[in-house]
Amino acid sequence: MKPIKLCLDNIIYQLQRAGGISVYWQEISSRILESQLFQILNVNGHSLTRYLPLYTNADIFHSSYYRVDLNFKVRNVVTVHDFIYELGYLNTRKSRLHLFQKKIALQKADAIICVSENTKKDMLSLHPELADHPHIYVIYHGTKLKLSQENGYNPLHKFIQFSKEEKNKYILFVGKRVAYKNFQNALTGFYESSLPGLGFSMICIGSKFSESENSMIKSLGMENQVRAFDRVNQAELSYLYQNAFALVYPSLYEGFGLPPLEAMSCGCPVIASNTSSIPEVVGDAGILINPYETKEIALSLEILLSNEVRDTYINQGFRRAKFFSWEVAAQKHIEIYQSLS
Repeated sequence: MKPIKLCLDNIIYQLQRAGGISVYWQEISSRILESQLFQILNVNGHSLTRYLPLYTNADIFHSSYYRVDLNFKVRNVVTVHDFIYELGYLNTRKSRLHLFQKKIALQKADAIICVSENTKKDMLSLHPELADHPHIYVIYHGTKLKLSQENGYNPLHKFIQFSKEEKNKYILFVGKRVAYKNFQNALTGFYESSLPGLGFSMICIGSKFSESENSMIKSLGMENQVRAFDRVNQAELSYLYQNAFALVYPSLYEGFGLPPLEAMSCGCPVIASNTSSIPEVVGDAGILINPYETKEIALSLEILLSNEVRDTYINQGFRRAKFFSWEVAAQKHIEIYQSLS
């Protein structure tokens, strides 16, 4: 029996340097390659080719970002990550083109993988014609970040210096700071809490501050307590989670939401939104808040000042994180490919 010819479209690496989708694709595709169950056909290309369909001789085509194979003999697999454009949380010059491309991908999909139950719910609400689709699956992400047992690990001096060499004396904000990520309320909630007066700081991972963000920080008089780092590796990110007081994640919408899972896996308490997919990820292992209410963020931070409460959330987070696995996710992808052949 000939191996299944599986074409993996790696176009996502041309679209983002780092981000949830590229993490997902790397973790899944690498495990599929390691399985040696398929004859792999890789397709890369320039970022502009993301909008162009393909014609291959594969048995199954799985795009990292909403492309389809026009060969009628090929079975198309589509992963749906979120609906930030459709629901109005993000609007760019290329929004309409993205929406059109995504709609075509869903229409031609032989199998659809949603990264959360909430993403599936949003998809069926926006595309009710898919309600009777026979191959819709929900497969959660995993994380490879873990609590480090290497006590001798020395992170970059910039982290040690900023946190004044005191563990658990800073809160984290991880990810892009576009509007729907709600950085302004994370910052304001921190400012309104008692933590700044107790010597706590805030570290933001994702990009350097914009001019407007610097102005906002300055208006609060927090220039010496809030810092942004745009480039960290996996070991540094794990260190930051492991030694943080808490992750604050008041995003207004997510398709999945990796930072809360990463934080729980590294022993960092989570304060996160009670919206979209985030409660699916966090469960009862974190403090869920209304992301529009900065007082709830402030109060949640102060609740964690109790060592007993904080330790409880850390332990619940460890247990919750074990529910998510890239190995399990990859195996489910493999089973979908095999079912279509």
